[in-house]
Amino acid sequence: MQRVIDRKLYDTDRAEQIAQYAPNTDRGDLYYLVETLYETSDGEYFLHCEGGAATQYAKPCSGGGTTGSAEIEPLDEEAALDWCEERGIDGETVVEEFGYLIET
Repeated sequence: MQRVIDRKLYDTDRAEQIAQYAPNTDRGDLYYLVETLYETSDGEYFLHCEGGAATQYAKPCSGGGTTGSAEIEPLDEEAALDWCEERGIDGETVVEEFGYLIET
């Protein structure tokens, strides 16, 4: 997925995947949810988020109701680390990526 935000291109095919939170990967489920943290080649972080019609990523339909969708959200380093902590991402991955921000 590609998205231009504030005149910067975010591209999931060209960025490095750091971690993924995927509690429900059944695309047919209203609660389908996959969030993937990426890092660009210039060190910026972003989330690629996909969710079903009953998630925070749902979009309104023209005939009423909601449908699933996907979006990209840029993050600074602190927000990326917070996302990892909130989602319970593996400690090794978090320390490898954000060790300089973690107190020991």
